[in-house]
Amino acid sequence: MRLETRDNLGKQGTEIASVRGTLQALAESWGNDYEHVKYLQKRISDMEEKLSNIQNTLAEIEWSENTEWFTGGDK
Repeated sequence: MRLETRDNLGKQGTEIASVRGTLQALAESWGNDYEHVKYLQKRISDMEEKLSNIQNTLAEIEWSENTEWFTGGDK
């Protein structure tokens, strides 16, 4: 894998982490209507889980290949 590709994958993972954090904050601070809040928390939790799975897949891809041959070093 090219180093630029690995860097871009890492950046995407960071962006996903940021979105997940925002979703978690929303889930914890939304309104007073109990049923509405529970529905939103459930949907946000579902989306957070999907993003977590995508982030994990990106991390696996990012580190799936050894690039020592490319850099000539211990990367």
